[in-house]
Amino acid sequence: MIRRWRLPISSRVIVVGVVSTIAALLVTFAIAGTIGSSRNAQDQRVENTAIIKLLAHSVSGGSILGIAEYRNLLIAENQRATVMFHGQTTIFGDQLTGMHNLFTLSVPISGGTIILASPVDKSFDPPFEIVLITLGVLLIVLGSVFLANRSASRQTRRRVDDAVTAAERVSLGDFTARIGSGGPEPLVRLGAAFDAMATRLESIDREQREFLADLAHEIATPIQALSGFSQAVIDGTIPTHSAQAAIESQTARLSELLDELTQLRSLDAPGESHFSEVDLEALTRYLYVEFKPIATAAGIDMQFRSESVTLLTEQKLVETVLRNFITNALRYTPRGKQIVIRCTIVHHQAVLSVSDTGLGIAAEHQQRIFDRFYRTTEARDRISGGTGLGLTIARRAAHSLGGHIELESEPGQGSDFRLVLPFT
Repeated sequence: MIRRWRLPISSRVIVVGVVSTIAALLVTFAIAGTIGSSRNAQDQRVENTAIIKLLAHSVSGGSILGIAEYRNLLIAENQRATVMFHGQTTIFGDQLTGMHNLFTLSVPISGGTIILASPVDKSFDPPFEIVLITLGVLLIVLGSVFLANRSASRQTRRRVDDAVTAAERVSLGDFTARIGSGGPEPLVRLGAAFDAMATRLESIDREQREFLADLAHEIATPIQALSGFSQAVIDGTIPTHSAQAAIESQTARLSELLDELTQLRSLDAPGESHFSEVDLEALTRYLYVEFKPIATAAGIDMQFRSESVTLLTEQKLVETVLRNFITNALRYTPRGKQIVIRCTIVHHQAVLSVSDTGLGIAAEHQQRIFDRFYRTTEARDRISGGTGLGLTIARRAAHSLGGHIELESEPGQGSDFRLVLPFT
């Protein structure tokens, strides 16, 4: 089957526009020409009337010789004056031989009649040559527009094809695909938006891959330990009572990791918020009372300072953040140092903080410690360093509460973690 070639829609629109413009131009010139021709005929009538009155005025004293003085004028104006005077006919001016379409005008005089004749003015006003010139210029301009449109259409089509190709690559999992800049302004904005989306997807994909790799590593460590101790017990290499503590520790670690993964997944998934009036002073005091014995046993001086603060928020998430802060402070604060839990109002915001005089965090680690499974050099020990998910969960919880986390820390001086919540 032979495929018929068809113009693109934009080109067809231009062709229709060209044809419509030419038709409108011709109709406009036809109307203008008709009006102009009618005006020319009226001017000719006025001119002939003025001349025939002049000729009639020149007839005086019973003689028509005065008309002869206007012979050259009549010839120049392509006019013929026929004077019928006392039975005689005399012609002055142009003879107008062979002409049939004449405009005639007569006026009576004493003793006869003067008849003035001139060819009917059939000239087109404006002249048809002007119409052709205008039409030619218009066609040149429209042709240029058509060529420019074709060029722009080809460029747009290429950009659209690039966008389709990039979208297909992204749909197949290749997040390195980009459209780039160039082309008409709308496509430039589309390309920028698409590339930003692809960059974000590439980053998310990389984070997910890293997360899965880290998760596999985190799970592998306790599983390998459990497998080793279990096999040793089976082989009789280690007594059961000796392996019991290690097996219970690794089992608890796996349970903690699974709990935190479940908590992280629940924070990532959108859901309904359960906000209520929460007495933040009572909440922080409750946590202080809970963790005070642990701090005392570790030789750490734990203090509590609070103002009376009530806030519309979600108590469970606030408690999650504070528990992570306190747990980390206890983990990285040496014996003989201090931890202070505070609840205050600063600049019309509720600020819940846990500060310590422990190891502190170097500036290059202060943003990354909120990433999943990230640990500073001082916290590489997987037994004492936790799962590496606590601060990630705390940051997600803070965002869910409409707040944020602030951190001030210096190595060797300690750290101050703050949960900042707005009053709504």
